[in-house]
Amino acid sequence: MKIHDTDLVYTNLPGTMGLLNSVAFMWVITAVTVGVFCWVAIKLWHLHSLPKYLAKERGMQQAKLVFWLCMLGLLWKPLWVLAVIAIVTDWDKVQQWIRGTRV
Repeated sequence: MKIHDTDLVYTNLPGTMGLLNSVAFMWVITAVTVGVFCWVAIKLWHLHSLPKYLAKERGMQQAKLVFWLCMLGLLWKPLWVLAVIAIVTDWDKVQQWIRGTRV
């Protein structure tokens, strides 16, 4: 069964083809793509450094520990999770539990 020949040629291009095929349009697309990637990277950096800012704002004694856990968390993500856990932990109660004393 043969519907049509296989040597069909399409010669009617859309009117925007000149714009889409231009070098300027490709530079615009490249600039938008780089801009979106930079915006996403900045937002991820802000999210990544959130525990560091919270520890400093609350005046916690382990603020330096949280800072280094956040920085090393860039390389190994479980360290960032430990930084978040260090922020939400009540260290006075942990010390009491370790020592076995009650107030």
